[in-house]
Amino acid sequence: MEHYKASTTKSRALWERAIKLFPGGVSHNIRQFGLPAAGAYPPYITHGEGAHIWDVDGNEYIDWWTTHYSQILGHNNPRVKTAITNQLESGIQYGAPNEPQVQYGEKLQRAVPLLEKMRFTATGAESTTYSVRLSRLFTGKKLIGKSLGGWHGGNDALTFHLNYPYTDDPFYDGVSFDYNDRESFDQMLKKYGKELAAVIVEPMIGAGGAIAPQPGFLNYLREETESRDILLIFDEIITGFRFRYGTAGDGVFGVKPDLLTLGKAAAGGMPLGVYGGREDIMALAAPRAKGGRWVGGGTFSSHPLTMVAGLAVLNQLEQKKKEYPKLSQKGEDFLTRLNEMLSIMKVPILGIGYGSFICVNCLSHVPDEPIITPGTLGALFDAQQQNIMQSYLMQEHIFGYHGLGALSFAHDDQDIELTLERIQRVAEKLGKSKAAK
Repeated sequence: MEHYKASTTKSRALWERAIKLFPGGVSHNIRQFGLPAAGAYPPYITHGEGAHIWDVDGNEYIDWWTTHYSQILGHNNPRVKTAITNQLESGIQYGAPNEPQVQYGEKLQRAVPLLEKMRFTATGAESTTYSVRLSRLFTGKKLIGKSLGGWHGGNDALTFHLNYPYTDDPFYDGVSFDYNDRESFDQMLKKYGKELAAVIVEPMIGAGGAIAPQPGFLNYLREETESRDILLIFDEIITGFRFRYGTAGDGVFGVKPDLLTLGKAAAGGMPLGVYGGREDIMALAAPRAKGGRWVGGGTFSSHPLTMVAGLAVLNQLEQKKKEYPKLSQKGEDFLTRLNEMLSIMKVPILGIGYGSFICVNCLSHVPDEPIITPGTLGALFDAQQQNIMQSYLMQEHIFGYHGLGALSFAHDDQDIELTLERIQRVAEKLGKSKAAK
């Protein structure tokens, strides 16, 4: 860490102040990286432009984290910035209905017709919380099923079975399944099917490993839930507007859920959550709805700055409809080259991803067969080496978490080449440190 410490003295000073204020020094666990006991601390960022960010010490990073995958247009997008600046002239927030929320809602509904009715929140976690609440109200049942490794925000109903060996909360033992494993899903249904209000799943597992669905798997979830009057929720906070202009569940994989959530790329870095879907379910969120209950938004729901930013983002993404396949292909080509390089180096590191979304994982060994379930990935995952790799990547000025992150439309070929070169150097360091042991 000596080189890193020498080049990030201002960040280190801020970290020493932060550790006295916040548990673990951060207000979001993932923003701490590496091994703090070994002296690791995050760089403190001052600004971003395109696919790059800079810290308080002036260091420049190629940004794969892209604000938790939100900045699909790149940092400091001029049209988004102009929209926010113009709105600031009229006020920041009113806690009342505003015209931009209607305009943005109409734009979203045209892009995602599954949103027969919707509500805005300020975070993805709020959106999944309210989706769960609506599901329980609509079905009269209590339990919610989810995938192993599936992250749906820090709410009590869904924050379980996140990390291998998935025994972090015995209360929920069995109310989950291994993604892409039909037998595992069947076992959950056999044990809890009559009590399940809904099953929530990302069409592509995000933080749990960037694992795409196997052919027919999402269709199977749809058929089995529908036949049992269990609602199907697609959490598209990561996948929405990531692989196409619209959602991945229906638009890429051809499966329609009952409810869905959106966020991140749909507002280009502003705080947004969306939940919505079937009108008969969403009707329970209306004030004084018969059989309904308080299913709200929050002080900052429909925030005017977020609404105008979201509208500016969607207008640009709509114009880039034909560019989405190129972005996905760029990610797939990068992943292929990355894994070919790592295989030649004979290091137990593997890139997993889909389209423009890529995670790089340190493993006990790289198996002969593709990794298609979070359970398999979790059993092979080497958390200690992953933390060390994350520190090395930060020292190489590659800013990312979960091993890497996602491409934006702002990443260019030079960013790709430099990232590959720097990951190669990181892999060499990891290989040498393992050999020394």
